Amino acid sequence: MNTENLTAFNLKSQLRKQRKMCNKINLHKWIVSFLAFSLIFIVACSNDEEDLEAEGGETSIQVPTAYSFDSRFKEGESSVAYSGQVVRNLLWQDLKIFTDSLGKSGATAASVADLNKFYDYKDSANLQSLTTVGGGALVESYYTAISKGKNLKGKISKDPVIGYGKPADALMQDWFKIIADNSQDSSKVGTPAVYTDENGADLSQMINKVLVGAVHYYQSTGVYLNGILEQDNSKPYKDGSAYTAMEHKWDEAFGYFGAARDYLRYTDVNLAGKTAADFTFDSNGDGQIDFKSEYNFGLSRNAGKRDKGGSGVDFTKEIFQAFVTGRATISGEGDINQVAAQREIAAAGMEKVIAATVVHYINDTLDDMSKLGTADESKKNLNKHWSEMKGFTVALQYSPFKRVTVGNLQELHGIMGNGPSYDKPGTPAYKKTVANYNRAKAVLQTACGFSAANVAGW
Repeated sequence: MNTENLTAFNLKSQLRKQRKMCNKINLHKWIVSFLAFSLIFIVACSNDEEDLEAEGGETSIQVPTAYSFDSRFKEGESSVAYSGQVVRNLLWQDLKIFTDSLGKSGATAASVADLNKFYDYKDSANLQSLTTVGGGALVESYYTAISKGKNLKGKISKDPVIGYGKPADALMQDWFKIIADNSQDSSKVGTPAVYTDENGADLSQMINKVLVGAVHYYQSTGVYLNGILEQDNSKPYKDGSAYTAMEHKWDEAFGYFGAARDYLRYTDVNLAGKTAADFTFDSNGDGQIDFKSEYNFGLSRNAGKRDKGGSGVDFTKEIFQAFVTGRATISGEGDINQVAAQREIAAAGMEKVIAATVVHYINDTLDDMSKLGTADESKKNLNKHWSEMKGFTVALQYSPFKRVTVGNLQELHGIMGNGPSYDKPGTPAYKKTVANYNRAKAVLQTACGFSAANVAGW
């Protein structure tokens, strides 16, 4: 082999060695990269969706599956407290039980004072709740034993009701008087006529639905969530408190939603059920139902109903997860921006539940109207469903976070009027009313982003 060939051979040999070395280096880099990625993936997966990284990435916020949070100040104690909201949920529900009872056989006359016993409750009355759990035992059933000094009147919004020009408190007294006056008429008491006004409005439903807006929804969103960011989160709320002001105010917002502490254990079918066995559960196994933690009220059950009747929606999880995540962030002294984000989700979720419920009752009202003049006609059902539609529409005005604007609400109330339409199918008036109600559904669909299928099917 000559020198030229030897030089060429050595060069080729060196190139082969370099290629082998590069291949080894590349393989090594690939292995290192793969292991690094795998480590990141494993760490990420080990922290599931119930962990939140706080501001700066320095601490991790643990989000429980139930609304359960320990005190930072009292070892072994819970920091969750919203017993006042539980009493108001009961008073609201019991008022409906009482007004409904006046329309049943055997009912006797009632006074305005009888209705105000629930609305403007006084501890001196020492009343027991009318709410039962199918004969099961209750931890406590007396309002004052659950929480003292609580009523509905003291928490109702003072804003004028759109379409009525007066605040909800004044409407309550007007409607109480109509029911009380009707109950003096032997031809009305014991029948639905006792709570039906001259326009056909079912006042038992109107009272109930307006109150869930003007008290519960208003207090949750307009008072507690709206003011949460200004609350102190560094020390006990009061001397001896197990919670901070921010923790407590958040709890109160949650309390008005009305969910049980382990809300996600309930299926949509449970929440849409008609008996206490469906929407209560003895979670701690003590043989009793605790209204403060094991019972679902009001809006929390409406959420399940709309989930059950809809497709691609999960209002129950959306709202509850926001409340739990926000509370966990507060308890863990996490990022205040996360708290702000979760309050927006919770408020928007409750609004969507109410708006979807309006759509549901528009559909029921249209169905009732289609039966007018036939053997299946039921003005009782029409009055009931129209009033639920109207009352929940009133409720929509009470959140400062609302997507359904004041202009939208004014249009909706203009469409709905003050009572149901009894025009028979085929008449021009009937066709106009149907077109207007379909327009109302379109307004809510656009404002809340509902699918066409859900708007048709709820």
